[in-house]
Amino acid sequence: PPASAVEERLRQDLAARLEHTPGLTAVRLARPFFEHVEACPDILLPELRVAIEYDSTGRHGLEHVGRREEADRRKDRALRSAGWEVIRIRTAGLPPLGPYDLCVSGLTRGTIDQLLDRLREIRGPLLVDAYLREAPPSAAAG
Repeated sequence: PPASAVEERLRQDLAARLEHTPGLTAVRLARPFFEHVEACPDILLPELRVAIEYDSTGRHGLEHVGRREEADRRKDRALRSAGWEVIRIRTAGLPPLGPYDLCVSGLTRGTIDQLLDRLREIRGPLLVDAYLREAPPSAAAG
């Protein structure tokens, strides 16, 4: 499926697991990024101040490589300088760009589990688990 369809599924799958304010699309930046004062990641989790990007190589294998990869790196730096962390979900063999990126073969329930684990690494389990829509496995087992 085209990236936009996968991004929408990612948005829905994440919303089913994690409560967050939907519909926010832009982060005001501390300094301009390609002459823009806002960046628009694929998904924003404002309560956690985490931006999520879904990266594939696209239909022609050219997305997020070369100069476009450098633009992604600049965008990540701009978001981090504005106080947000970035998680990129990278597919099709794309290498990680940042410390919390996930390299996956595709979008599965396991991808969402990995994403939640990354969020816990960034913001801590107490904060992240407070937004879960279902009990975490350790609480369910007890």
